[in-house]
Amino acid sequence: MDVKTICTCLGLSALAASTSAVAQGTPEQRQACTPDAMSFCGEYIPDAGRVRACLLSKRQRLSPACRAAIGGDEIKPRKRRRKNA
Repeated sequence: MDVKTICTCLGLSALAASTSAVAQGTPEQRQACTPDAMSFCGEYIPDAGRVRACLLSKRQRLSPACRAAIGGDEIKPRKRRRKNA
């Protein structure tokens, strides 16, 4: 086997393992977010809660499909509190 084939096999194995990392979501969410989870939050796999928190913290860098799947499009600016005089 050449290096490219070995890397592809390792990548697919890691991708299969990462499915459990985002297993708390629906199959559609897992499909949409697994590549982003691997790219941005691989260090937190297999802890699903930490992966989700990581994805949410990086939502502006996520693919549109993943952002929509996890609700990242609902980014609301923080409201400033008014000081009561």
